Amino acid sequence: MRPAHLVEAVLFSSARPVSRKTLASSTGLSADEVESALSELAERYSPERSGVVLRQVAGGYQLATNPSCAAAVERFRGEARPAPLSAAAHEVLACVLYLGPLTRGAISRVRGVNSDAVVRNLIERGLLAEKGPSGEGQAALLDVTEEFLISTGASSREDFPPLESLVREEELERVRERVLGREGEGR
Repeated sequence: MRPAHLVEAVLFSSARPVSRKTLASSTGLSADEVESALSELAERYSPERSGVVLRQVAGGYQLATNPSCAAAVERFRGEARPAPLSAAAHEVLACVLYLGPLTRGAISRVRGVNSDAVVRNLIERGLLAEKGPSGEGQAALLDVTEEFLISTGASSREDFPPLESLVREEELERVRERVLGREGEGR
């Protein structure tokens, strides 16, 4: 069996991205063999050549339908696209992505409005998740999920532009004060 066949089979059987390390351990291939297999699969499953593509997302690799085929796949599945995210949802995701993990209270302080309903919706959609308590007896910290990275096509947080390139330092300092200025009420 060729290395590309083994890697392809593992990726095909997984609904989640698979890391290089997991690909190597599950197939018994060396790191170099996995790398070579991924290169071969990337060519075979390039968007120009196939309805299935090899994506590098959320720290791993995943076989997925080619985005240019989305309309046909949606018609076949009889599914409607989920409702687009609201501007408030984008704000919350940006807060958590760049400043997180954060508590619900910290998110509301940054935005200047109660964000509980928006956070609840994002948790239901699998884009945010609780990552444990912020401290003893304190509120849960929320962070972006692997599903968020997958849906944005990002491999990790580092794929997003640095916050300092998007916001002036004065604005960034005001936001940091809102997050950190009220310690004891949750981060």
